[in-house]
Amino acid sequence: MSPGADCDFTSEFAHLLSFFWVWSGDACQRLGGINLRNLLTDYVRKVPADLRTILLPFVYGLFGGLAAVAFQKGASIMFSIFWEIPSQQMQRGAFAFFSLATILVASIIAGLLLTFVSRDAAGSGIPQVKVAFWRDFGFMPAKVVIAKFFAGAISIGGGCSLGREGPSVHIAGASNITGWLGVAKQGRRPALLSGAAAGLAAAFNTPLSAITFVLEEIIEDLNNRGFLAQVLIASVTATFVCHAILADNPAFVISSIGNFSGAVYLLVIPTAGLAAANKSAGRLLLPSSIRYALGGVEIRPRPSHDVGG
Repeated sequence: MSPGADCDFTSEFAHLLSFFWVWSGDACQRLGGINLRNLLTDYVRKVPADLRTILLPFVYGLFGGLAAVAFQKGASIMFSIFWEIPSQQMQRGAFAFFSLATILVASIIAGLLLTFVSRDAAGSGIPQVKVAFWRDFGFMPAKVVIAKFFAGAISIGGGCSLGREGPSVHIAGASNITGWLGVAKQGRRPALLSGAAAGLAAAFNTPLSAITFVLEEIIEDLNNRGFLAQVLIASVTATFVCHAILADNPAFVISSIGNFSGAVYLLVIPTAGLAAANKSAGRLLLPSSIRYALGGVEIRPRPSHDVGG
C-alpha cells in the first residue's frame, strides 16, 4: 500500500470523525460565540405549524441521507484500501495472511469501540431502533450514533460478513438534529422514523421499500397514517441526497441475460405448475424419487443459446 493511500484514508477518516463530532451538537453549540441550538430552535418555532410538518421531515431526511451516504462511503473507502488494492498488489499467500489479519484487527477495533464508547451500539441496529421508538419516545444518545458509525464502517470495510442495512437505519434514525431544533426527548418519534426511512432509502435507493419497512417493522402497522406523510417526505429527500452525491450507484448490479426470448419466458408457467405439484407431492405421500425428479426438472440448466451464450 502506498503512503499516498494511507494519507488519503487518514484524511477521509478525520473528515468523517469531525462531521459526527459537529453533528453531536456539543462542539458547535457555541461556534463563533453563537448558540446555534437556540438560534435554530427560535427559527423553527417561528415557522407556521402546517409548514413545520413538512419542513422537519425534510430536514430529518436530509441529515439521515447524509449520514447513510457517509457511512457507505466510509465503509467503501476502507474496503478499497484494505481489500481491493492489496488483492491486486500482493501474492496469494501474502494476501491470505493479510486478509485474515485485517478481519481480526477490524473486529478487535469494533469491539473496543462498542465496549468503551457505547454498548448500546451493538447488534444489527433495527431492534435498537424499535426499542427507542416504543420505550424512549424516539430518543437516542449521540454516542450511540458515533460508536455505530465507526464500528460498522470498520467492520464492513475490514471484510467482516456484515451488511449495511441495519447500521444505516440505526445511524440515520438516531439523528441528534432534533435536539438542535428544540424537540423535546418525549417527542422524537417522528424524527426517529423519518431518519430510519431515510437511512434505508439512501442505502439501497429504495424509497418505497423504506416507507413499507418503517410501517411494518418499526411501527408494526401498515395502516398507520399518523407518520406516513413524514416518513414519505424523509424517504424521498434521502433518495435525492443519495443520487446527488453517489449519482447512479445501484445497490445490486445484475449482468445482462443476453438475447431475451418470449417463448423461453413462457416456460415460467409450467415450471411454476411443477413447483406446485412438487409441493403437493409431499402431502400426497409420493415416493421421494418422484419428488426429487420433479425438483430436478424444475431447476435443470438451460442451454447456453437460451441466455445468449
